[in-house]
Amino acid sequence: MASSFVPGDPVRPDLPGPFHIGTIEFPFWTGGPGFTLAKISYPAEYDGWMAPADTSEGSYPSVVVAPATWTGSNMYDWFTDYVVRHGYIVFRYFPENILALDPHIHADTIGDAIDKLIDIDDDRFNPLRGLIRRDAFAAVGVSLGGAGALLAAARDKRVRAVLGFAPGRNVKQAELYAGIDVEIRTVATPTLIVSGQNDRISPGSGVHYLDLVPRGYKAYVEISGGNHVQFLDPSDVDIHLPGLPRDGEPGITFAEQHAITNVYATAFLHAALKGYGHCEAHVSGADALLALASGVLSDLRSEAGPLPLPLPAAPAGVRGAAAAAVPAAVSGDIVGAAGTMASALALRVNGLVRDLARGVERVTTEVEKRIAR
Repeated sequence: MASSFVPGDPVRPDLPGPFHIGTIEFPFWTGGPGFTLAKISYPAEYDGWMAPADTSEGSYPSVVVAPATWTGSNMYDWFTDYVVRHGYIVFRYFPENILALDPHIHADTIGDAIDKLIDIDDDRFNPLRGLIRRDAFAAVGVSLGGAGALLAAARDKRVRAVLGFAPGRNVKQAELYAGIDVEIRTVATPTLIVSGQNDRISPGSGVHYLDLVPRGYKAYVEISGGNHVQFLDPSDVDIHLPGLPRDGEPGITFAEQHAITNVYATAFLHAALKGYGHCEAHVSGADALLALASGVLSDLRSEAGPLPLPLPAAPAGVRGAAAAAVPAAVSGDIVGAAGTMASALALRVNGLVRDLARGVERVTTEVEKRIAR
């Protein structure tokens, strides 16, 4: 069975991408009780801190990465560097509470991160202005962050693709996860879940979440010999959360599990966000079936659906509204152009008010929790 990738294909997800990696790091207020640290990596003219952006593709899809419990943004260079080199912007963050066991914190922070990316794209003094595609955001999460990414896809229609690496599910928090299941049943976003065959921390959770997603394109790939912790960094191999079982022994190395994951994740992102339809064959078509037959994968499931999703009717944000208003102004419809801009500004103000209210609500909840203790 031949591969669908041809020699010289510039978007082959099974080879390193052509872009260099620029990085910026900054304090990031999520609306919670304080600030957290965020890092953005982007296609650049050369590798380095605040390197000039590579504008050869104009603008790029963005990926927000939600970490696993007890880990932060620095644990996923193996994934983020790979996809940035394939032409994506990646937003990583340290969670407000690194010990949190509630996926909702990641669902909220992913939405805040998308807000921040849009703000950056609006900021004429930011070096990344104009680099961010507003119709192409993905949520990616590992373990607990994977459940949070699925929640974000259920709540935020700006999320156009969602990936869960060994998405977590704690059976001892039955009430919490029953509510999460209800929300995930509303996901209509293209979904990819990647699990390890020897996962003993969240066994079966990947298939569970896949079955909850009711419609649209969805796929599940299970890596032969992979386990749960090898979706992290090798330095995390000894992390063990109290009350959870020890992970299964892996049958492959960290590097092998990372390499396999990167190919499937990149192929999925290419198909879902860039519209490279031939890459879908690697996720659930001929190439995936070949990987299953050869033993690279131990399980493969998929259902067809729109990939990518139809684009939104109009660009979001003030700059998008300004672009939409230009044709009206040129045609002499000054009233229509002014109305378009006024509506966009009103939406922006409403968004700021919403974010302020959300921040007040979170602070109030945190104070109430501390008083209750």
